[in-house]
Amino acid sequence: MSFDMITLLLVILLQQAPLAPVPAPSPESAAPPPTAPMSEDEYTTLVRQLDSPVWSEREAATMRMARANIEVPIGRIETSLQEGGLSLEQVMRLLRVMEIRLLHAARGAIGIQMPLNQAGVPGDLVRVSGVRVSAVIPGLPAEKVLQPGDLITHIDDQPISNREDLARIVQRHWPGDLLRFRVVRTSTRPGEQEAERSRTEYLELEITLGSTDDLRRSGGTQSVLDPALVDRRQRLIALYEQYGAVPSMIPAPLDPNRIELETEADPMIRGILRQLEAAREGRYTMTMAQLRTQMIQKLTSLETALLEGDLPEEQRRILERRRVRLQELIDSADPQRRW
Repeated sequence: MSFDMITLLLVILLQQAPLAPVPAPSPESAAPPPTAPMSEDEYTTLVRQLDSPVWSEREAATMRMARANIEVPIGRIETSLQEGGLSLEQVMRLLRVMEIRLLHAARGAIGIQMPLNQAGVPGDLVRVSGVRVSAVIPGLPAEKVLQPGDLITHIDDQPISNREDLARIVQRHWPGDLLRFRVVRTSTRPGEQEAERSRTEYLELEITLGSTDDLRRSGGTQSVLDPALVDRRQRLIALYEQYGAVPSMIPAPLDPNRIELETEADPMIRGILRQLEAAREGRYTMTMAQLRTQMIQKLTSLETALLEGDLPEEQRRILERRRVRLQELIDSADPQRRW
């Protein structure tokens, strides 16, 4: 089964059978998220319900499994697909659960803004690898724990050196998960001798994660960084390629990159897509790393433009969309991503 065929199948399935939204629980019915894996008997029952003769029961079981981030780890679903013995209905619904988990479910977030280019702060005598906090976003977990100027060096004992590292680690977890942060905090106390003004603290802090949905609704000036999105999409396509059903008659497979290029309305983004396509095929004078650096510079200019308060509404809307698409392309051209 070819990769292009499976990619097209996934597009067809998404267009013909859009995902039902996962309703948020009301405050009265909301319960604390479970912290233990589901028992084997309960999991087996849930998988069996995916093949129920009653449609509503199949849907309920699908949504129950899609929400059970902690109770049913993704690896457990993949094991079920590998072991086989499932009906086509069960297989396609398990793949749908994987799609919701990998592409649509809210992921963990702390609520900070990070500079594109790392820089020190006045009075900072410590040169440690990490990610500087340029701002905390009101209403999100970091507001009560971190401060602008803090340098995050580790998350759950894993060292981080750039904002992509931080985003990958945080977004591997779900809203409500508790993570431990190592932070270097440098503060200046006025009115003291010059040599005693700067004070450096090495802190270990805990943050209960919020969600990327809340982060997107916060109205910050930076887009939500998701460097692992391309990897997760690739993982889902691989699962459809291995386990998904193939229709008996389909049109000739189309290149998804070509579809994206031909349907892109923004001329600037369309030009960048052409450059990326040529670079991937070895037909361009710049490398992917050089193109990525160029795109980051464009993103910085866009973010500066968006900070101006007197932009017409239509122009601001166009620039906002362009910024989101540019960030997606930067993430897709990350030379450190895994396949």
